[in-house]
Amino acid sequence: MTGLAFMVAGLGLMVWAWLSVGRQVLAGVRYRLTPFIVWTSVPLLLGPPLFSRDVWSYAAQGALVAEGYDPYSVGPGVLSGHVIEAVDPMWMQTPAPYGPIPLAYGGLVARLTMDPYVLMLAHRLLAVLGFVLIAWAVPRLATACRVNPAIATWLVVANPMLIAHGLGAAHNDILMLGLACAAFAIALTGHWGTAAVLAGVAAAVKLPGGLVVVAIAAVMSPLAGRARLRLASLTIAGAISVLTLVTVGELTGVGSGWLSALDVPGLIKSPLSISNLIALGASGVLGWLGEDTAAQQALQIVRLLAMLIAIGLIAVLGLRSSIHNAARAVGIALLALVQLGPTAHDWYFIWCLPFLAVARPGRKLTTALISVSIVLTIASPLNSSLRGAVIPILVTTALVLVVVGCLLGRLRTLQPALPTRTKVAATTG
Repeated sequence: MTGLAFMVAGLGLMVWAWLSVGRQVLAGVRYRLTPFIVWTSVPLLLGPPLFSRDVWSYAAQGALVAEGYDPYSVGPGVLSGHVIEAVDPMWMQTPAPYGPIPLAYGGLVARLTMDPYVLMLAHRLLAVLGFVLIAWAVPRLATACRVNPAIATWLVVANPMLIAHGLGAAHNDILMLGLACAAFAIALTGHWGTAAVLAGVAAAVKLPGGLVVVAIAAVMSPLAGRARLRLASLTIAGAISVLTLVTVGELTGVGSGWLSALDVPGLIKSPLSISNLIALGASGVLGWLGEDTAAQQALQIVRLLAMLIAIGLIAVLGLRSSIHNAARAVGIALLALVQLGPTAHDWYFIWCLPFLAVARPGRKLTTALISVSIVLTIASPLNSSLRGAVIPILVTTALVLVVVGCLLGRLRTLQPALPTRTKVAATTG
């Protein structure tokens, strides 16, 4: 409890500092963001992973590859020794749901050492690479979309949610997101073929990264009124990305077996997913009525319908988006995938953050992004690693509510500056 209390207090201070800097940036005051980002992120790089044990699973899955096992057929439980001691027991027998890139990389490192701490640092290095790619791409995307790059950089790169979950927890999602942002930025320079390849590489980390082809297709065919051109562009960009995804799997020797394990994250019934809440509600009512078989079927049916709706929405966005709102289309598509998917962890909401931040967000959307970032940063300790610990969860939740309540009151002072009238843009270098 002492550790949780200090953690919540530290996260609150981190958010308070971010809001204080944001007040100046949004007002158009010149502010160097790089030192702030460095001071808030570097202390996390050598410490143990925060809020999640996933990176220990990454280490163990890399060890599986190094030992000659197929990580898409067996779980870390077939191993022994220190490399599996910190793996969450829930994932000990499950196959890896990740793409070939992190597994092949983990296998290379595990051939050099089986020290779990070194393996964890090696995977955090991938998160650092993704973070750098995001920091490189966001100002360029903002400039292309006629958004103040300083505001976009503050809202995304300096965001404590990205720093805490991305660098602190070292999730694969950050590398996926960095590659997707870089693909979009490169597409805006006219190199859409290279961008489509990068989209495939992003999908080879985690599949949602491939959705950036929606933006790439919009850049390829700027004539928004011609559905045939848009469909052709989407088909070409998608084909290049899929071919890249398959090629990466073959070149790394890991293959494409991970596609059959994509339902593994759905084992956690997260309340952050709308479809999951509906499914659990329907299943609970049917179970209360004594229809246990129907309750289980309802859970699967609702999840399936939600995914079909998400796929339909993504298809519509892909065919209707234009070069002017391509970023918003990708952001909405990723948000739909999170909310309508079978599960949603708090760090999944980072997926849509860069794209919505550069999509000419008005005051309401900016406030919403800031509010979600505050809540999901300070509530970070309340994740699946605390399941069953009722008293710590209740006490920490109370602390979170108090801290968040105080910080949300500061949002009234954050008035977004008009992008075209900002007197002096803050530098990011």
